Amino acid sequence: MLRIMLAATTAVLLTPAIAHGATNAAKIRGTVAVKQANRHVLVISSRNGDVESARVSARQLRQTRVGERLALAGKRLADGSLRVTKLRRLGSTRHARLAVVVLNARSRRLLVAGGGSAFSIRLTPGTRLLAGKGSVRPGQVVDADVELSGDDAPVGTTLHDAGDAPLIDFSGVVTAIDATSFTVTSDGIATVVQLPTGVVLPAIVHIGTEVEVVAAISGSTLTLTTIKVDGQDQGDDGGSDVEQGRVKVEGFVTAFGGGSVTVQPGDNASPVTFAVPDGFALPSTLGVGSVVEARGELVGNVLTLTRIELKNEDGEQEIETEGTVTALASGSITVQSSSSGDDGGDDNGSGGGGGGTSTLTFTIPDGFSLPAGLAVGSDVKARGDIVGGVLTLTRIELTNEDGD
Repeated sequence: MLRIMLAATTAVLLTPAIAHGATNAAKIRGTVAVKQANRHVLVISSRNGDVESARVSARQLRQTRVGERLALAGKRLADGSLRVTKLRRLGSTRHARLAVVVLNARSRRLLVAGGGSAFSIRLTPGTRLLAGKGSVRPGQVVDADVELSGDDAPVGTTLHDAGDAPLIDFSGVVTAIDATSFTVTSDGIATVVQLPTGVVLPAIVHIGTEVEVVAAISGSTLTLTTIKVDGQDQGDDGGSDVEQGRVKVEGFVTAFGGGSVTVQPGDNASPVTFAVPDGFALPSTLGVGSVVEARGELVGNVLTLTRIELKNEDGEQEIETEGTVTALASGSITVQSSSSGDDGGDDNGSGGGGGGTSTLTFTIPDGFSLPAGLAVGSDVKARGDIVGGVLTLTRIELTNEDGD
């Protein structure tokens, strides 16, 4: 269990997670192309075809129709969606353009992804496909001219080829899980996502969970980059956003060094690890616990850091974790957090590099008294402050005094 507090605000989190910085106010205009009642989401298409997911209240969802042109204002969340606080109707239309990525192609239907949402575009015998090529494939970017009709799926009139996508961001329900992959079903169509070697899904993800997935595409194979629970609450539950083939993550650093940096992007999300390219200058005060915005792109199938920005330079920050001591030296102590739940479980810290645990190393300040009996293997609660970019121990207590 891991907690992080910024200034006077305390956040109690589920699996290794963060308290986000302030979300950004935003305004958008566009046409309602799809309504997704189960997610309380309106899929909005701008005039140039950009697709965004707008999270609305149940009342806003009921009162909005497909084809309405809207002006929306709200807060931009970490996963790129807009939490709508104000909605104004501008008119209506029966046509829209959608810039989307193909997830699955059927003879009469395409499952596509845009703005973190997955939805269908219906095809008819009159649909003009990619300037006469006659077929589309997963991972292909298309500009789709569509007709809008009630609450049914948009009907494609013309599809234009716009290249290939290295990454895809989509939503759905988990319908199968095994040791090497999981399946997400969206609009009745199943998509299999492979797990990288050594990665396991967060414990909160199970069959029936609504999720948003960011995956790398190679041919017809999707490989997980990050996954989060797609919640309907009013808070920002974190996650990652894909913009023009690049991943943007807001969160806090759980590990860095050895050519990589790992960022935990949200309360219900799996961590994201970026490779740090040669010559890339990391911020001088970057450390475990630093709140950051990180961006990366695929380079030879490796998610590689292109930008990282500190978000906590002006704030007082405190981090608390509960777990098992995995290393103890004269000047530092390392704690691996419990995977989930309140009792810490009996995972022994041996799970693969998946999203269920987080490891933090605290510097032990001069004169600090450690509890008697503290050793590698002890179960503890530890708390620390970020001091000059270094996570420094302020309190630690044993939680296994009653024995094994």
